[in-house]
Amino acid sequence: MAKTPTFPEIAEAYLSERVVTPTHAANVRRIAARVKHITAEEVNKFLRLRLQERKSTTVKAERGVLLTLAKWSYERDYLDKPIKGVLKIKARREPTRAWTVAELRAVIDATRQWDSRTTRRGTSIGVFLRGWILLGYECGSRHGDLWQMRVDNLNGDAVQWVQSKTGDAITRLLSRSCLEAIRELAAQSPDGRILGWVVRKRQAARLFRQLLDSVGVGGSSKWLRRSGATHIEIREPGKAKLHLGHRTPGLAEANYLDWSQIRANTPRAPELID
Repeated sequence: MAKTPTFPEIAEAYLSERVVTPTHAANVRRIAARVKHITAEEVNKFLRLRLQERKSTTVKAERGVLLTLAKWSYERDYLDKPIKGVLKIKARREPTRAWTVAELRAVIDATRQWDSRTTRRGTSIGVFLRGWILLGYECGSRHGDLWQMRVDNLNGDAVQWVQSKTGDAITRLLSRSCLEAIRELAAQSPDGRILGWVVRKRQAARLFRQLLDSVGVGGSSKWLRRSGATHIEIREPGKAKLHLGHRTPGLAEANYLDWSQIRANTPRAPELID
């Protein structure tokens, strides 16, 4: 490697020393490819441009990846000195929103209109969307783990897996409707995966968007995880963290729960006028 390597070169060297998920590795490579030279000027130019295109929370996370790579390259003597003067990004988080139970039921009902539509493999799109929604909502896993779940992860009426991010073992009980949908998909799977084999992620996102638009609700598939956590918190206060598999206290409350739905536990000032 050259004395002054580029971000893409450093990314490859950095990843070669770590065991990470394919999704994380792809994300590191994607961000590194956008900034060639490891200088504060190049990083700041990238960050300013990204702030015009993406949310501040996204840009702050990308900044963190670049600084991690830069710090690692300095510690490995690929850089003569650490980079300084990188813009600080103040993340502004909007209040978390999640689907209500009624909205989710409407979306699930809408999947039945797609039952007769099939993929090139002959799989029912309705069953695929229904299985995706129910499994994502009930198990609360991150998208990467959800997409890689296999038949081997099923154990009776439960799904068990190891979180890629934390390495923690997780077990979640599943409803009869969820099991029916995912077992139908699993029976057709050519490689043992429950969802990931049906269509490519880009096509899956497009189908999900079309489904939501047909019902007239906003959001995206990312809302499955937060919706499950929100509804669990309503019924069992304090259990959202367990559902999400978080280690960090307060993370669920700050970033995953729709407090407009958790009315019994949302702080409320006493009424001053009867």
